[in-house]
Amino acid sequence: MPSLSRRGLAVALVVAAVLSGLIAYSAPLGVDYFAPPCHPYICDDGAPAIDALAGGHVHSFFTNQPPMGAFSLVVRAPFAAVAKAVSPTELLSYRLGAFACLLALAVLAVTLMASMMRQGRSLAASILVPAAVLVNPLTYSALDYGHPEELLGAALCAGAVIAAGRGRALFAGAMLGCALATKQWAALAILPVLLATPRGARVRTGGAMAAVAGLLFAPMIIGDPARFWLAQKSVGIATTFQHTVTASNVWFPFAQTSTGRTLTITGPHVMSQYSLSSALGHVTHPLAIAVALALTVAYGYRRRGAVPAEALQLLALVMLVRCILDPLTYSYHHAPFLVALISYEALRRRVPVLSGFAIAAILTMTHVIAPMKDATLVNAFYLAWALPLAAVLGIAVLAPGRLGALARRAGIRVPALQSA
Repeated sequence: MPSLSRRGLAVALVVAAVLSGLIAYSAPLGVDYFAPPCHPYICDDGAPAIDALAGGHVHSFFTNQPPMGAFSLVVRAPFAAVAKAVSPTELLSYRLGAFACLLALAVLAVTLMASMMRQGRSLAASILVPAAVLVNPLTYSALDYGHPEELLGAALCAGAVIAAGRGRALFAGAMLGCALATKQWAALAILPVLLATPRGARVRTGGAMAAVAGLLFAPMIIGDPARFWLAQKSVGIATTFQHTVTASNVWFPFAQTSTGRTLTITGPHVMSQYSLSSALGHVTHPLAIAVALALTVAYGYRRRGAVPAEALQLLALVMLVRCILDPLTYSYHHAPFLVALISYEALRRRVPVLSGFAIAAILTMTHVIAPMKDATLVNAFYLAWALPLAAVLGIAVLAPGRLGALARRAGIRVPALQSA
């Protein structure tokens, strides 16, 4: 199959943008967007800062900065300004801002499509697999919860790995810097991006990352240093594990149960709430970072000389481990994992087996298990698919030959890898 022509590329971008617009238009007002104040804590709600910047109130923008970084706020503000001019409603402002974030996924999807066509993949595969980057259950989950910036960060991290592997060191670093200034978890992507970068270009990638991240963080620090540090502490050392623990992680069996009023997608309800002791809770995040770092170092040691695109699978593993080991994991937190995994399989596997498994599991969990409103069942189902998938990914990342041998023993035919 011939490569995608310039006209074909333009058409694909337009179609992807239209699809992004339709998804954004279908979104309700996100639960955490213009959410009720949660004093004395700082909510991860970008609405006040975006609204202030859209209205030209720069000082208010700094004094209302949320824990999320400045990049998605700055990206969404012009769209919110258009919404104010057209129809000053919170819903339109949110939808247009979400559209801006979805465009990043759209560009990633088209990039994957063009790469697959260059590899000689079928037209159907070249359309359907990349489309799953944009149209998947976690896209809608992120929008429902009010966090389209999670999708923007996911696209930037996966895109940075791809760009690094293609020798575009400065572009990769710039995207990674923007990701760091979008969500703190993007720090887990630093080493995978550097490992995908040719050795001689890693300093340039790191320098571009630091420069772009610094340019985005500096105004927030200078504009209101007290608010900036308070916002960072709210998702760091000041994180509370009281009434906030979710069922989708390995720590849930150790949680204590109580009841209280909780804001959900369908509004405030009296629900069961789950808590961890402060001692255990504050071990979980450092442990997740340590495990992710250990996996990355092991990959760097064992897979020296690996095709750069293999770092996408490492990124998927690291992001899944982060979710499994975080007691505050929500469904949309898995978006960076899923986007990286789909991107990897689009470039490196004829059949996206693991992506398909993950999407099927997430759909089942969302539409079958979660509606039963049994947290213990949710936890059991989550661990039943997430832990085996993490184990398979771990073997595929660190010892791909062993994975193939295990598959052959089980009588499973493993689809051949594609060239980069």
